[in-house]
Amino acid sequence: MSLRDIANAIDDAAASLGGRPGTPAPLERTDRAPWVWVSAQAMRAGVHPPALADRIAGHPWCATATARQDGLLELRLSVAAVAAALRELALGAGMPPKPAGELGPLDPSSAWGAAAGLGHARAVRLAGQAGALGLDAASATDEDVAAGLTDPLEQALVVELLDAPRRLDAPVRASGVVGALAAVAAAYLPWEQSCPAIPTRPGALVQPYHRTRVLISQAGLRVLERGMALLGVSAPERM
Repeated sequence: MSLRDIANAIDDAAASLGGRPGTPAPLERTDRAPWVWVSAQAMRAGVHPPALADRIAGHPWCATATARQDGLLELRLSVAAVAAALRELALGAGMPPKPAGELGPLDPSSAWGAAAGLGHARAVRLAGQAGALGLDAASATDEDVAAGLTDPLEQALVVELLDAPRRLDAPVRASGVVGALAAVAAAYLPWEQSCPAIPTRPGALVQPYHRTRVLISQAGLRVLERGMALLGVSAPERM
């Protein structure tokens, strides 16, 4: 369940209300993301926004849906939807399957390349440390995500991760891919330093937020890996 899947579901709901055929409107972030996003689908399809909000409110990915005065739909995603989107990314799914090098190659020694490479290397290292403790991305439950996704740095990273597939794919331009990678890396690096994904004290127990962070880090690893591949840049495992 990606943001694109949700946008497609909203488009289908608009069509069921007699809306004009069209392309799904992408979900746009708000200052309350990763939980709250907005959609322009009602205006794009020419349907009554409150009617569309009522139609999608029953979907399992939607905690609440309201029509704003400006015609946008404000959607609060369910915990299950955010967790499912992270799991999909952690599997390397939901991103453009373009062949490596289609947009590049570009200079990996540039500022964005150095940040993306460092983020990828740290995510690889963290995956190894988590694996040694028996933690993997699949171990995080919806309840873990609900309890663990509270730190502002964590939320900022998740926003960039959930929005990355759209930015990597539309439009297909090297500058767009670079921008998405730079945003993910800029969010990942301070998060990785401030939000430990494994217990840091000897004998400390694994907490729900540890499992959530392993999931988030794995999603970051796959996003950085795919974006660098699109640009024809090798994703380093060590730096």
